[in-house]
Amino acid sequence: MPKISELDSRILKILLKDGRTGYDPIAEECGETKNKIWKRCKAMEKKGIIKGATVQINYGYFGYAALATLLISVEAQQMDQVMEVIKKISEVRAYRQYNSIYNVRAVATQWDIKELDYVKNLIKRNLPTLGIKTFIWAGVKNIPENMNLTCETKNCQKNAEETSQTIPKTIIETKIDDLDKQIVQKLTLNGRASFSTIAKELSLSTDTVVKRYNKLRKNGAIKVSIQIDPNIIGYSSILDFNIASVASCVTGSVVDSLAEIQNVIIITKTSGDFDLHVAAMVRDIAHSFDIQDQIAKVCGMTKIEASARKIPDRWPTPLQHISTF
Repeated sequence: MPKISELDSRILKILLKDGRTGYDPIAEECGETKNKIWKRCKAMEKKGIIKGATVQINYGYFGYAALATLLISVEAQQMDQVMEVIKKISEVRAYRQYNSIYNVRAVATQWDIKELDYVKNLIKRNLPTLGIKTFIWAGVKNIPENMNLTCETKNCQKNAEETSQTIPKTIIETKIDDLDKQIVQKLTLNGRASFSTIAKELSLSTDTVVKRYNKLRKNGAIKVSIQIDPNIIGYSSILDFNIASVASCVTGSVVDSLAEIQNVIIITKTSGDFDLHVAAMVRDIAHSFDIQDQIAKVCGMTKIEASARKIPDRWPTPLQHISTF
């Protein structure tokens, strides 16, 4: 598999944090020439490490009332049928889980919180389910740049500091109209598409596209990220941890402690049987044990359930939820 150098790792982390960063700013941050940065990016594209770019969005800005996770338990022999049925349900994305009695994890985006009951009843009526658990999302910390791409531990603290980001503490009210949605759709397909290309495709002026993009980004409605193939650089799976904790311990310091664990990429506050969902990229069994041990040491953890899933060949996947805390 391709070896990720320290320079390549820094470039990827910058572009995972802001996928539209130009070669000049990257070169300045890395202390290299623009030409060298361009060559390194093109080499990583050729190797299949960089697969494209897409956007994360704040679903609240786009009119959604809530997001929810459904953990669904089904008979193993019914799995293919179950996945086909769920794929046909609007606003629901599902994937298989392993090493858990809940072998399907689905994320439902809801225009109205009442729709969640409709989705759950639809699944129960049409699928041979053994059980369903539901968790409403209360906030997200999405940090794909927290991956330890070089697979080395000597610079862990340095990397954590380099990849820290400022999350807006309050939501700035903004109106999303059809033109905004069309621009976001274009960026979903290619987050690094030039503004002039987007403008031409939408019959707009380049200035209009630039102003609308900057407003969406400034207000925390969207974030562009490059997409990489984690499989090529040695990751084998994603571990999902459902965590229950002492109520008083679900604080910013707990989230910060979890975010300091390298390869933790998503932390979601939830309501229900569990208080947090943590997703982490892992390379092998030993790595998965190490991450579980680090999570278990964080203050107030009373119950942890873990499951595994396959890594897609493009990460982050399109339209993940942007960080809200």
